Amino acid sequence: MSPEDLAAVTARVRSVSDRIQPLLDPHPGLARRNAHAHVWLGLKVIFGDDWRERTSPASVMAFLEWIDAHPNADYEEYAGPREQLTPGERGELF
Repeated sequence: MSPEDLAAVTARVRSVSDRIQPLLDPHPGLARRNAHAHVWLGLKVIFGDDWRERTSPASVMAFLEWIDAHPNADYEEYAGPREQLTPGERGELF
């Protein structure tokens, strides 16, 4: 993912997190839910630890739109795109 795409994702995570913070249901064992951690964890769960290098920006943005609309849903309920970048798009040599 290019630095510009990553900056756009980061900005969108921030805006989604700020919007859903008051909407998050209580969670056992947590005094207060952290929306920023919730969204970043969702990205890792859905796309893997190396999502920054392997996932298309459009797929990440689609997930962020979904979590914005479904802040309390389980990550596994996400049925949207999970498009991976090709090796060429990742900047890898063939």
